[in-house]
Amino acid sequence: MILLLGKTCSGKDTILNEIIKLGYQKLVTYTTRPMRPGEVEGVNYHYITTEDFLLKEANGFFAETTSYNVATGDTWYYGSAIEDYNKDKVMIVNPDGIKQISKVQSLNPVVFYIQAEGNVIRKRLARRGDNRLEAERRMLADDKDFFGIDKYVDYFASNNGLFSLGAVADEIVKLYKKHNKN
Repeated sequence: MILLLGKTCSGKDTILNEIIKLGYQKLVTYTTRPMRPGEVEGVNYHYITTEDFLLKEANGFFAETTSYNVATGDTWYYGSAIEDYNKDKVMIVNPDGIKQISKVQSLNPVVFYIQAEGNVIRKRLARRGDNRLEAERRMLADDKDFFGIDKYVDYFASNNGLFSLGAVADEIVKLYKKHNKN
C-alpha cells in the first residue's frame, strides 16, 4: 500500500490522482468536514456526521483516525476503515495516521513524504481560495505535526513545481515496486 504524507497544499491530492492513472485505487476515507465545491461523496471522502463517526470509532471500524479543531470552532474527524486496506491502494494520511498504521503489522505500507516549500504552499492556498485564518492555522499546525516524522517515512519526493506531477507519481510508483521486491 502506498501512503502519501505531506503538509497542506504540498500536492498530495494531485499526485494521488496521477498514481491512480497508473493503476492504483484510492482508499476512500471517512470525514465529518463539509464537502468542498466539486467534491463527490464516495470519491473524495465518505462524508458522515460526527455522531456516526464516533460510533464507528468506538466499534473498532477504523485503522487510524485523527481530528482537527478548525478556526470556526468545529472539530473535523477523519479515519480509514480497516476493511479497505490492500496492496493496490493509495491513500493520503497525516503524521498521526502514519504512526497508528505503522503499528498494524499486516499492512506494511510504503510511506512517501511529499515536500513543498512554505512560499509555494502559501501561493497554492491562496489560489485554492482557503480562508486566510484557516490557512495560517493549518501551516502552523503542520510545523508542529510534522516535526520528527522522517523516522516513519520510507521516501521523500519534492513538489515545488520543478517536475511535472506525472513525473513525481511515476517515480513514487517505481520506488514502491522496487521497495516491494526487496
